[in-house]
Amino acid sequence: MSSRFHASTVDRLGSWIASGNVLPGQSLKVEADLCEELGISRTVLREAIKTLVAKGMLQVGPKVGTRVMPVRSWNLFDPQVVGWLAQHGLPENFVMDLLDLRRTIEPVAVRWACQRATPEQIAEIQAAYRMLEASMGDKDAYNDADRRFHEAILAASHNQFIEQMLPALGAQLAVSFEVSSAVPDELGQTLSLHKDLADAISARDVARGVWVCMTLIERAAVTISQHYPELFAPREQRMSTP
Repeated sequence: MSSRFHASTVDRLGSWIASGNVLPGQSLKVEADLCEELGISRTVLREAIKTLVAKGMLQVGPKVGTRVMPVRSWNLFDPQVVGWLAQHGLPENFVMDLLDLRRTIEPVAVRWACQRATPEQIAEIQAAYRMLEASMGDKDAYNDADRRFHEAILAASHNQFIEQMLPALGAQLAVSFEVSSAVPDELGQTLSLHKDLADAISARDVARGVWVCMTLIERAAVTISQHYPELFAPREQRMSTP
């Protein structure tokens, strides 16, 4: 029972902070008020705050109380943190930085997957592609299948650091797919590229696999920048400022 209270409180408080109810640098309400508002004990609240401190969202100190930290300090490799941000509006540059991360990790992971994937992993990648194909009429199902597809490829890289990052990368990829798939006809136009990628890994064709992977990422970047320019404008404006 206590663990459920803890998890529920962490989720409610983390989501509340991510929604911008308390701005970075500001302090949370005093314990008594928060406990009354959330209907929890001080022990449960304090444990939840410790969890959010560990996630980089809060800082506790003398005289300042419990303060909300800037988003850049949050653990963006924590799937729960990413989920809260996705629910309430992505922070500045999140999508652009995510695309940069994909450009850094995914092509190399595809190279290794072509070389290292086991027959079972190749079968899993192909099965994930078939799930994509079968879910064309359902955006939510397609996004879930897309995440599984890319996670299967990352796992097939047999790199222990990438494998440990899979939950976080999966959550971040889901955000990218959610944004790009909201564009009309985008799913149908990228499906063939996913097939090419699955087939390249099956054929151990490194050059083809890396090229298709990079094409998928750059297509997503162009699509998002054209249909959601507000997700890119802040950094571009700063970079163009003398």
